Amino acid sequence: MDRPVRLLLDSESEGLVQRVSELPESRHFEFLSYLGQGTQKLNELIAKADAVYIYKDELSGEAIRSAPALRFIQKHGLNCKNVNVAAATERGIPVATMPLFRNVAVAEHAFALMIACAHKLLPGHRAVENAVYRDLGLSPIRTSQRGIRGNWAKIQGVIELMGASVGVIGLGDIGMEFARRCRAFGMHVFYHQRTRHSPDVEKAYEATYLPLRDLLKNVDYVTLILPHTPQTEKMIGAPEFALMKPTATLINVARGGIVDEPALVDALSRGVIGMAGLDVFQDEPLPDTSPLLRMPNVVLTPHLGGGSYQGREADYRAGLANILRFFRGEKPAGVLNATSGRGAAT
Repeated sequence: MDRPVRLLLDSESEGLVQRVSELPESRHFEFLSYLGQGTQKLNELIAKADAVYIYKDELSGEAIRSAPALRFIQKHGLNCKNVNVAAATERGIPVATMPLFRNVAVAEHAFALMIACAHKLLPGHRAVENAVYRDLGLSPIRTSQRGIRGNWAKIQGVIELMGASVGVIGLGDIGMEFARRCRAFGMHVFYHQRTRHSPDVEKAYEATYLPLRDLLKNVDYVTLILPHTPQTEKMIGAPEFALMKPTATLINVARGGIVDEPALVDALSRGVIGMAGLDVFQDEPLPDTSPLLRMPNVVLTPHLGGGSYQGREADYRAGLANILRFFRGEKPAGVLNATSGRGAAT
């Protein structure tokens, strides 16, 4: 490239601006930043930009159409609800998305909780650890290919995820990563959120929208992956549990306050729902007085969903690398709209 790429950074995310500007790859860019100056400044600066690296701020059709030099848009994450993709497509501007390590970490943890509940991993572990075979009158045998003792602990209720239905409440970046994993396991994916996705997004993730009541009534696993706001405070309580199947499992990797915890304890203890896999709680650490600690039909983890937190720099580097790939005339990854998809040196 004969000059730096003029890159407009989503300056409403201070962490993105700081970390991206510190990377070695930053030498290839001239950064345009509007930190703390709002959308009006974005609209002013985008007229000079060759590319935009957008995260949370809104990239409107008006802004895209007013940028004569703009040739590439990189979304930090998968969810493009804040980017006017149609306007970019009209102008032949590729919009690329990318998976984020921290979103993948939460999605993986939600899936781990779901598997642990379905396959009864904790009761199985405890049965082996506590040598319950002695209480069952069994003696260990030397196993062979055919000589085994399948489920010798008589663990009840083990089920497979294949063919089961999962309802994702909050199909944002993390929810999309979770939905991908569910589909890979042959599950039927439904979702609910305040604003329904476009048909293209639903098709890409093979996710069917349902009103909240219908979702709660029909799915085998209800997974919470949405922000905790005044509107979502205790949004899942006694009335919602009453709608769910008695065999249903609640998975929460969002925030504890989204669930009415006493109502959850009551629903689990009375068999209103079957199980819960929880990484988050109303109070953290979970107090030693919590009834959840003494319930056999829960899987509890100490807010591990964030993962290692070591992938954030890798996320930013991947975003910059994809932008550079385009401007070097190579094919960028993750382009979701129909354009030529290949750039040329500036």
